Amino acid sequence: MSMEARIAEEVRRAVRSATGLELDGVHVERPNDPGHGDYATNVALAHARTFRRNPREVAGEIAGALDAAFVEKVEVAGPGFINFWLSAGALAGELTVLLRSGEAYGRREPSGKPVNLEFVSANPTGPLHVGHGRHAAYGDSLARILAAAGRKVSREFYFNDGGNQIRLLGESVAARYAELYGREWPVSDPDALYKGEYIAEIARTAADRAGERYLEMEPAAAVRELSEFAADWCMRDIRRTLKRARTPFDIFFNERSLYDSGEVERVVERLREGGYTYERDGALWLRSTDFGDDKDRVLVKSDGGYTYMAPDLAYHLNKWERGFARAVDIWGADHAGYPPRIRAGLLALGLPEDFFDVEIVRLVKLMREGRQVKASKRAGNFVTFDELLDEVGVDVARYFFVRSSHRTEMNFDLDLAVRQSDENPVYYVQYAHARIASIFRRAGLGPEEIREVPEGEFAPEERLLVLELLDYPRILESAAARREVHPVPIYLEALATKFHQFYTVHRVLVGDEALQRRRLALCAATKTVLKSGLELLGVEAPERM
Repeated sequence: MSMEARIAEEVRRAVRSATGLELDGVHVERPNDPGHGDYATNVALAHARTFRRNPREVAGEIAGALDAAFVEKVEVAGPGFINFWLSAGALAGELTVLLRSGEAYGRREPSGKPVNLEFVSANPTGPLHVGHGRHAAYGDSLARILAAAGRKVSREFYFNDGGNQIRLLGESVAARYAELYGREWPVSDPDALYKGEYIAEIARTAADRAGERYLEMEPAAAVRELSEFAADWCMRDIRRTLKRARTPFDIFFNERSLYDSGEVERVVERLREGGYTYERDGALWLRSTDFGDDKDRVLVKSDGGYTYMAPDLAYHLNKWERGFARAVDIWGADHAGYPPRIRAGLLALGLPEDFFDVEIVRLVKLMREGRQVKASKRAGNFVTFDELLDEVGVDVARYFFVRSSHRTEMNFDLDLAVRQSDENPVYYVQYAHARIASIFRRAGLGPEEIREVPEGEFAPEERLLVLELLDYPRILESAAARREVHPVPIYLEALATKFHQFYTVHRVLVGDEALQRRRLALCAATKTVLKSGLELLGVEAPERM
């Protein structure tokens, strides 16, 4: 339980004691100004209509009724705020809990039914681009945060290696393959072909494997074989990039399996039998407006082919039947209007309203010297995720991608990303961790040897550092509940700042053994939380820099 939650519980008890009322929603927070206490609540103001009395008078009664051993001082301020100061013993006790918990501090053991988290889900038609990189960093970090907050999580990658886009991939490779032998391949639409050096790479690999065999085949048969070969090549490339970016998946789910198993056909028939479909203009429509969509949607086209909606509904029903408590999909901005129709279809299938949810990740722009970088040699009309990793490294790429909310567009500053200074937030946080490691090397002991905090008063900079450390459990729980990752790097930067401020004012290795032990405890606790937080982001915590 976070310190805010503990104080909120004590405030509820004090309200009950002072007024006889039971309150929910007691809000406690850290004030921006340390002069306003370690923590504060506006409970008397927020519930003024309930109390029906002067908020300042009510605040005084609540403060007088508060009986918490860990609170040293309570003060009523302004129109009815209540400010709290924790005792030095309480701070030392909480710090000791942190030290003994290690990287488990603030985390919970996973329990309950698992959540299915689907993200990236790029079709194997080419390398991952930087937009996929943002999806990977957000999705994987969110999975780690949810797990740290006690949720079981299954990471899933959904892909389609069939259909027209894969045929077009095969044609693109065939055209480049023929060029290797000075020949021209008959293509349906030259302007629609995939561009980029990776197509030539696949073509050369095919030529090394098969020689001129594809030139001797009937073109349609050759394209079918090259399509499968190219899709497999692209899928291996995608998996390699994901592994490099420290983004593991539990399941790679092929859309084709839904057709092979008959699940797409069965889901359409189930909707038809339930009375949720009708025929018009030769097509089969879903009555999705009955379930909150803005218009009805086509499930089966007039030519008998399925729309994208049919396999998508079959896929999410499949997730439900696999026993997931919830399916959270991470989609791009181009799918922002798609969730209502899927939700409507799942409701028609009888799934709970809260089973399916979506997080939309907005666009990312690469910026160099104030100008957008749009193209690359390998991919043609976009910059690949691998190219970004080559330039800035995995740590910087992942950290930068999640430092701003996934719900807003972001500019990725390449100039800042390669800067080795405090201006670079990744460097700033990692340097704090490395600096602490250096302190322990000079002290001749390991951080794990510090298991408790000697008694004594904390200097102002020490106190602020302890309070920042105690905020970590709340940050984790809040980030998980809101499915937001950016609060974690923002918190780590604030923690690094508090540590640097403490270290600038106070020497750690001093002659007073008790004082040195207490400051080493602060350093050990800070190192633990920095490493834990960076791990949630998939970023390394270096011992030396």
